[in-house]
Amino acid sequence: MEKNMKENFEKLERRVIDSLYSSDLDKINYYLSKLKEPTLISGVGGSRVVSEYASKIMAAKNGIITRNTEPRDFNYMNIKSYKNVLSCSYSGNNYGVELSFLNNLKHYLLASKVNDRKDIINLTYNCEDKEKSFISLGATLIPCSILLNYYLDNEYYRIIDALDNYEYSFDVSSDAFEIFSGIDTSTASEYLESTMLESGIGIPIVHDKYSYCHGRSTLSTVSNNIAIYFNSNTELDKLLLSELPKYYKDVIILDYYPNLFNEYILLVQCLYLTKYIAESKQKDLSGVDYNPIVKKLYKYNGEL
Repeated sequence: MEKNMKENFEKLERRVIDSLYSSDLDKINYYLSKLKEPTLISGVGGSRVVSEYASKIMAAKNGIITRNTEPRDFNYMNIKSYKNVLSCSYSGNNYGVELSFLNNLKHYLLASKVNDRKDIINLTYNCEDKEKSFISLGATLIPCSILLNYYLDNEYYRIIDALDNYEYSFDVSSDAFEIFSGIDTSTASEYLESTMLESGIGIPIVHDKYSYCHGRSTLSTVSNNIAIYFNSNTELDKLLLSELPKYYKDVIILDYYPNLFNEYILLVQCLYLTKYIAESKQKDLSGVDYNPIVKKLYKYNGEL
């Protein structure tokens, strides 16, 4: 892929806005509103971030049971309690989508392209200005914006107002990045984990904040790590933030108030955080020098 991260970040806001104005939001909202029963939601790679956010949006907006599910999981889990599958995919036509639809559930696809299978209800959003990038920023943020628009009842001006450019300043050199998260910030931590791993800009370790209190703190005493902390000012947050600076090279604090709109803002902040880390390490999220094994694994479609 071409090394054009700077250009893709400059175009990110416009691409999201163009998609909100040019997609058939009424149609997407109509079909999302039809999901009234337990629903499996699937995504892989960057689309795993989208499926995580979708599972939370649908649970909150529709009041249904949802589960974010890896495509391979469909081969091993009992899906009898579920009635629908919502698959999230930029292309709309990959092996992960195929795996998620190898069942008798009702099939929905949130993607930028139509899948011609007759058993699929296509929820297609528009992306005229296609992004050429290894880490697809628009392919993550655009569908999350579409989902948030559904949650906000078409108040898309609030989404546009949230598309700020966030700046950071800290020494990024470290052994690893320890991310302090939870169910309320899981979309943002999914993005940080997958992007750091796929781009090679750092080693991510995701902690549930309460689980950290039960032994996961040992690593910080033997490694030179940076903490990324999602702060909502609970008593536990205040305790951890008073102690963590003693054990970490730096603590990067991202403040938020727990709700799905603010989690979207937190995701935007994390996009720009990875941009800063990549630039500081003279790497490019769009043009990653990836492992040659990618060419053998990416299009795998055999037994799982």
